[in-house]
Amino acid sequence: MVMVTADDIRVLAQAEQADAVLAVLDDDVRLCAGDEATQAQVVYTKDDLIAEYGEEITDVQAETLAAGLTAQLAG
Repeated sequence: MVMVTADDIRVLAQAEQADAVLAVLDDDVRLCAGDEATQAQVVYTKDDLIAEYGEEITDVQAETLAAGLTAQLAG
């Protein structure tokens, strides 16, 4: 089962690329530039993260978001 971790969310939040995304590649969640994710399943974008949580994300928010995204991938 593919899992999104709170660390994945933190890495996305700290990514310098404006078009950064979390994507599933080879059954693993990885940070990619948006144009690199054309062959992958995009899980969440930095734009979505900023729109929903702002520039800073707390540990609790990262844990909650990671759990929700993992559940979406499993469903």
